[in-house]
Parts: sequence; C-alpha cells; structure tokens
Amino acid sequence: MPPGNIQSVAELLLCTPQDLGRRCRLAPLETTAIFNAVCNNNRPELVSLADRPDEPDCCTTGDADLDAALAGGFRCGMLWEVFGEGGAGKTQLALQQALFVQLPVAEGGLAGSACYITINSSLHTPRLLQLMASHPLLSSESCSLDDIQTISSPTIPILISILSKLLPDLVSRRAQNQRLKPVKLVVIDALADLFFGSDKASTGTLVERSQNIVEIAGLLHSLASAHNLIVLALNTTTDIFQTPGDREQVGPGDELQYKQQSRWFGAAASIPGENSKEASLGLAWANQINARIMMSRTGRRRFLEQGPSSKRQKVSETSSADASDALQEDWTMIRRLSVVFSSVGPACSVDYIVSASGISTLSDGDPTPSHKAQTMFFSQLPASAPQAPIPLASQLAPLDVGSVQDLAQNDADDYFESYFDDIPDEFYDNGALGDS
Repeated sequence: MPPGNIQSVAELLLCTPQDLGRRCRLAPLETTAIFNAVCNNNRPELVSLADRPDEPDCCTTGDADLDAALAGGFRCGMLWEVFGEGGAGKTQLALQQALFVQLPVAEGGLAGSACYITINSSLHTPRLLQLMASHPLLSSESCSLDDIQTISSPTIPILISILSKLLPDLVSRRAQNQRLKPVKLVVIDALADLFFGSDKASTGTLVERSQNIVEIAGLLHSLASAHNLIVLALNTTTDIFQTPGDREQVGPGDELQYKQQSRWFGAAASIPGENSKEASLGLAWANQINARIMMSRTGRRRFLEQGPSSKRQKVSETSSADASDALQEDWTMIRRLSVVFSSVGPACSVDYIVSASGISTLSDGDPTPSHKAQTMFFSQLPASAPQAPIPLASQLAPLDVGSVQDLAQNDADDYFESYFDDIPDEFYDNGALGDS
C-alpha cells in the first residue's frame, strides 16, 4: 500500500501539506519539498490560439454590435451563461445561435451542428423555421433542422448521463464522419429548472446541489475543451431584497457577506432597476462559468417604422380607443443585454429588440460601458389610461431621441385632466392629501 494511501498525483495535489504530513508522518519541510518536486515535474502544457490558426474560434450572433459586445461573438472552448427573467429573450438567443453555428466559416459561423438539451420544454421548431425564413443571413441552404440534435433531461441524473456518455459519443461520431457537421454548440435550456424542486432547503440539500453543479460544470468544461465547442447554459433569476444594512460600509475586520460580493458578479447595473434581480444557483455555479450575460426587460419602448403601410397611418380613420391600441402596437419593447463579466472581454451593455428575424441591437456605435449607461422610462399609468407610452423628456437616452416626438401628447393631457376631475370633493375636504 502506498504511503498515506495516496495513489495518484491528482490525489496528492488535492491534499494540504499539513494533511500529507499527518498521513505520511513527515516533517513540514519534507512535505513542502515533495509538493515542489511534484509540481515542477508535472507542469501543465498551455495551448495557445496561435497553434491552431486555421481553426475558427468565434461564432457570430448575426449582429455586428452584439458580436462587439461579446468580444467577437461566442468563443469556442468556453462555458457561457445567459440569465434573465421570463420574456427577456434567452431562448430566442439560444435558438438563433443554433442556426448561426451552422453557417460556413467565411460567413462567421463554425460550419457545425448544435445539440439542444431541454429541461421542462421542447425544442421550438416553428420559431427556428421563422428565423431561417426572416433573417437575411440565414437560409435553408446553409441551415437545417437536421443539424440541431435535441434531447430532454428532466432530472439531474439523466443530465449527468447525457453529458458523460451520450453527448461525447455523439460529438466523436459526427467528428469522424466527413459527411456530417461536427457538433460545435451545446445548449442547456434551462439549467436552474433542475434544482427548483419541492424539497425544503437544508444544509444537506445545499451541499448536494453544489456537488451536482460542480460535476455538471466539470463535464461541460471537458466537452468544451476537448472538442473546442461552445457551451451555452441558460439560467433564471432570483429577486434581490435590499435592506438598510446592505448599504453599510465594510470595515477592515468585518466579515464580507455574500450580498456584498454578489453585486459585482451576480447582476448588472447599467440602468436603474436592472440590479433588482441576480442569477440563480449561487456562488457554486458562478465560480464555474467563463462569461455571464444578463438579458432583461426595460420600461422603454421605441417606435419602429414598418414601411408605407404602417398601422400608424390608420389612426385618424379609427375611433379614439382603437387609435390608442393601434398606436401602441407600433411601439416595440426595448430590452437590455449586459455582459456582467467575461474572460475574453470587458463588461458592457447594449439595447436590443426581438423581432421575427431574431435579436437585433439598437446601439449606434460601440457598446455602452455598464457604469455610463443612460436610460429612458415611461410613466406608469393606471389600467384605464391611454396605452400610448408617455416619455419623460428629461431622461431621454441618445438612442430614443427623435423617436418619441410624435406621441399623442394632447390625449395624455386630456387623460390627466379627466383623472383629477373624477376625484370626489370629499377627498380634499377630509384632508386626505395631508396638511402642511
């Protein structure tokens, strides 16, 4: 039996010098010498990107500004996380990427195929067909549903089995067949759904969850590194509840709490309210990923011209109620994509919309640094108010200047007058507004 029951170099390096000395009954100087000798004789070999210049390294997203925000697009060999609230466009981005990875290298793709792993849903093939028909860079000649392999994983053991057995076999089999496109993208939609069960949180369940997260992340990193592919994991959000104690300064001897640390890597803060939610799965998962992207909905809208037959031209031909509905349909929801951290690029933010042709950014230049972003909000009116958004002109973002000049301002003024006219006189007589 080997000394201390240590049978491999990996097991030796996982021990602390104190533990090694205790198990082998060695002096501290002897254990230090052993560690130095093992490390000097087992140096890892660093692989430079220059050693494989002919192999593509990035896959385009189909949008130049979004590619710039991601430092060239989705880079191979990395574990990317995209998190956000429902309706932010996470699945849209994943579906779009499953098509762009099939494009030839000359067009920004990887000439590969995708493996789409679903948790609580199925692959939305109608949306894929719509993207292929609507996006100018995609076509049935360069993209096909045959090159998107999908499988469902409703439980953690099934996902581990897929990542350790089925997926490596699929990647190797397609890599050896010259007639098939190699797997270059793996999507998990959405990883957090596996860990939100009915079991109550306890020390045991949290430890088990951390172990499962580390095991899953290790398998994903092995696939990404061994086969130089992109791993895209979708994640959900949790609410952040601010307390007065969270704003207090931390002294030299004070313990740094998780809430005080997570604001640097758990969420973005490019616009007001964006930092009210953070990525789920906690610190154990945050330590496993190479890049974190946040997608969120904002309170902003923009009028986008729809051509000569725009619905806005029909407003004068309809009633006032129908005109408000028609005007609202012309306004497109603006969403926000923020790179929280990345090992290949700086943190930045861009605005985007989701249309029939996929995700398109609205930035007019370079991506906005997170700490210098500007924003515009619309007034929050009661349900009975006209639905046309009313901008706060003093908070217009550069992208929205000129897009809110043609709003029905008169209708808004009429609404406010009618709103206050409906307040009964007793409300003022009883001093409900307070006495100064």
